[in-house]
Amino acid sequence: MEYTKNKLQDSRILSLTLAFCIGLKASSPSTPQGRKAGLLPLLCALALGWSGLAWASPASPTPCAEQPYTLETPEGLAGGGNLEFDGDLAIFSDGACLQTQGLSLRAPELRYDQASGELTAPQIEVETPRYRFWAEAGQVKGRVLQARGIRITTCRCGDDLRLISEHLSFDTQSGEVILQESRLEAYQLGLAQFEALRLNANRPLGESLGLDTLAFPLRFDFDQGLNLGLVDFPLLDAEGRFSTRLTLLGLQLWGPEPTLRLGVSGQAPGRRARIEFDLKQSGPASRGEVVADPVFFLHDSTLGRHAFGLRHSFTLGGLSLRPYAWVAQDLSNGVSAGLAAGAELRYNLEVQEGPFRFRLEPFGVLGFYNQPQQYLAYGGYAEGRYEGAFALRLGYTWAIESTPGHFWLERREATQALSGSFSYQNIQLEATHNFLLDQTQASLRLGYPQSYGEIWAQLNTCWNCVGKTLSNGRDDWERRELVLGFTPVPLSCTYDLSLTPFLGYDFLRQGVSRWGLELRYADCCFIWRLGYQEVRIAQHPDEIPNGKLTFGLEIR
Repeated sequence: MEYTKNKLQDSRILSLTLAFCIGLKASSPSTPQGRKAGLLPLLCALALGWSGLAWASPASPTPCAEQPYTLETPEGLAGGGNLEFDGDLAIFSDGACLQTQGLSLRAPELRYDQASGELTAPQIEVETPRYRFWAEAGQVKGRVLQARGIRITTCRCGDDLRLISEHLSFDTQSGEVILQESRLEAYQLGLAQFEALRLNANRPLGESLGLDTLAFPLRFDFDQGLNLGLVDFPLLDAEGRFSTRLTLLGLQLWGPEPTLRLGVSGQAPGRRARIEFDLKQSGPASRGEVVADPVFFLHDSTLGRHAFGLRHSFTLGGLSLRPYAWVAQDLSNGVSAGLAAGAELRYNLEVQEGPFRFRLEPFGVLGFYNQPQQYLAYGGYAEGRYEGAFALRLGYTWAIESTPGHFWLERREATQALSGSFSYQNIQLEATHNFLLDQTQASLRLGYPQSYGEIWAQLNTCWNCVGKTLSNGRDDWERRELVLGFTPVPLSCTYDLSLTPFLGYDFLRQGVSRWGLELRYADCCFIWRLGYQEVRIAQHPDEIPNGKLTFGLEIR
């Protein structure tokens, strides 16, 4: 058994402060100018008190490796201000700690049994890269921490968002944490209960709860009415293996058409399902998807689309074959119902040499209906890339249909489009030309990054873009919009604020096209977002001149 003793005696800050104050008093003249410096002794006293406080009580705990007594164990480095031995039992106290891969543990007392190789401690505090937690008691053996009476949080201070658990098992090597009989609380309000919840100490809490992003699944905004409710709120089963999501949302409340949306979705290996119901004044509507490979069912009552059938993909290298068969209805296409069967064949070829990359993906679709008609479509996608000192991409998409398809499932819309992009440092250029519509769209973005954020400008243009109507009722043929904005750096400090403004100007109509402002505030546990954006001159056919108030919440 080997241990080391480190003597931590550093009073240089206190000595330098005392010397400065003594020298200042000896050199202070009794003149009016000297009286102006009468505040210096007070400042000196404050500095002396501050340095003495910093010397006596460090702002952060002493690292375990710098404790007076340390001991290398198979479970990690144990240390403390005092070390005693009781046979094979090593007892650390006065700032006892354990430093190992993936965690830092502190406790009033730490006991290491050299015979069994087990570490035990009461009232432990543990820190990982993502979490902090406290436990009534814990033991470490085989690089696995077992603890009971758990309170765990992702908050940087306090624990307004926390998990309460009866038992915890933490594999420090893999980072996997299993909580037994746990519940999730926010501001002491219970949100969910879990029999067994799996976390990863190195990943965000949102991923473990089934959230794709750090955004909390609460929607609260105003867009032609109040939108309020839960969107895809995750509900885990006892094993945490099947993610069920619940949607309960009120849309356009006190607006032109209030809607109540109820939805549920779930996913498991090889299976997924999603169903939504809308209750509104014009009548109920529903949409859904159920897939259990190779069987699927789709429906959308608003579009009058329904389908039930089979489809499955077979792959061999870059070649993929996807046979299909279904019975479907598509009222939006003027076809009441029918049968369809066929297959789609694709081949994916990718070649890379240094910074150059080329991709070619041709396809062909052959389908038959229960009518004397067949469907044939073919086309592909070709793309070349260069990624070196700058990034350049050039792609071409084409598709040709022999006859229009009956259903949206097998259709491959006819198109011939050339697209490209270029980026160098903070310059980004994107452009697309549709040969069938003789339409060109382009956008140029310039950024000016600083330590506090990025100031940017983006010019959006479109030629021969029919669809947006002028005030006199005629279609326009060109769009030119300049959008200026500022994107601050992500909030990293607690109790910090940031503002994200943007402003758009339409050169054709010579007026403000859009504007918005978002306020972000970071507390110990969350980032709160409140914003307003308004479209004054629509730039796309799906845009409606309207104001929108948004509220969001993100887990830190």
